[in-house]
Amino acid sequence: MPTTVERHIVWKSPGIFRSLLMDRAIARWTAAHKCCDPETLAFLKRIQKSYVVYGSMLLLSTSAYASAIPPELQGSRQPEGDEASVGLHHLYIFIAGEMKITHIATTKPIPPSQRSETNQTSDNVLRAPLDFTPLYGDFGPSTCATNSPTVEDFSAAYWVTAKQNHLYQTWSPRWTMFSRGNITEKTRLLSLPSVLSAVADGEGDGRGCAAVDLYVGIGYFAFSYLKAGVKMVVGWDLNAWSVEGARKGAGANGWEVVVAEKEAREMTGAVGHLGEVSKEGARLILFNEDNTRAGGRIEQMRACGALPPVRHVNCGLLPTSAGSWGIAVDVLDEGYDGWLHVHENFAVDDIAQKADEVREQIQRLADGATARRHGPENAGRRLVRVDFVNRLKSYAPGVVHCVLDISISKYPLR
Repeated sequence: MPTTVERHIVWKSPGIFRSLLMDRAIARWTAAHKCCDPETLAFLKRIQKSYVVYGSMLLLSTSAYASAIPPELQGSRQPEGDEASVGLHHLYIFIAGEMKITHIATTKPIPPSQRSETNQTSDNVLRAPLDFTPLYGDFGPSTCATNSPTVEDFSAAYWVTAKQNHLYQTWSPRWTMFSRGNITEKTRLLSLPSVLSAVADGEGDGRGCAAVDLYVGIGYFAFSYLKAGVKMVVGWDLNAWSVEGARKGAGANGWEVVVAEKEAREMTGAVGHLGEVSKEGARLILFNEDNTRAGGRIEQMRACGALPPVRHVNCGLLPTSAGSWGIAVDVLDEGYDGWLHVHENFAVDDIAQKADEVREQIQRLADGATARRHGPENAGRRLVRVDFVNRLKSYAPGVVHCVLDISISKYPLR
């Protein structure tokens, strides 16, 4: 039965020790099969070149399989009762034994769209890893109640746990993504001056501070806020598998977590209940629903005294998070200086110009929010600035994944 693994090492190739283990596995297979044909040796060299290990799972590069698999390696399924099967499966047995892992797979970047059984194209709104391919080990059933997976579905799935920045993160690789390229942004948040100043303000007035993550996933950035000292994070995600991963990961880090029950989502008392739980020490509140409902949820939590001032909002959707900016502005506590962390893809030559365009749009949203709350004559009393643009990583040739730290000043009291 697939379970969450207990080993939390994250390995990336190249690396001397793990490369030696991979080399030894391939040497053992080559010796066992007396293999020396150039086509097979070229394939094995591609296998050795690039891979990543998360806990007990090894991900091989899809580039290794770009060419046709040599005949020597055909037959990836292990015949019943034959532990020394030839072909790919036997190779995977050697790799698993030497690398001390239990599961092997390949995956590709998350595709932006998907095709239905009727060949209709639609957006991949759940950011599901549609190109994930299990190669070795039991990853759990390949089907489930996708829109609303059950406790039984979660129990039957394979879960893997990795540790980055001394934080555990858990996910089911068949059903949700894990982006190792975000680690520099996770690290940056841990010591970001605006985060630390919000934490210090909360400690000073005894109220603490909160952050909102409108695309929380498995807790990529939410966990960094919590580790940095933010008292509470409230997160939204459409993918129930991601929410369950965030729940598991929060538990592994020792944080109390509450997931809104589906049957209670239409009840005003549901958030009141969350408020009671929050007062008892919950650090992470999760909603498996569209983040367009975040504004109402936050207001309800404020009304029952369950939420510290919201000082930071994460908008982590690519290629653009523009659809969430209005929500982000609305949920910030206007009595304090606040920050939005906006993830966008920009052409490398246009970063400065595009960052200023984002600032202008968010200034208009802030002015609109101020006008609704305090009258149109007071619009413009909150200043929006771009504090910093973090060029996180390359997204495509000539395109950079950027994170904009955008500050919004508090509404000045007369």
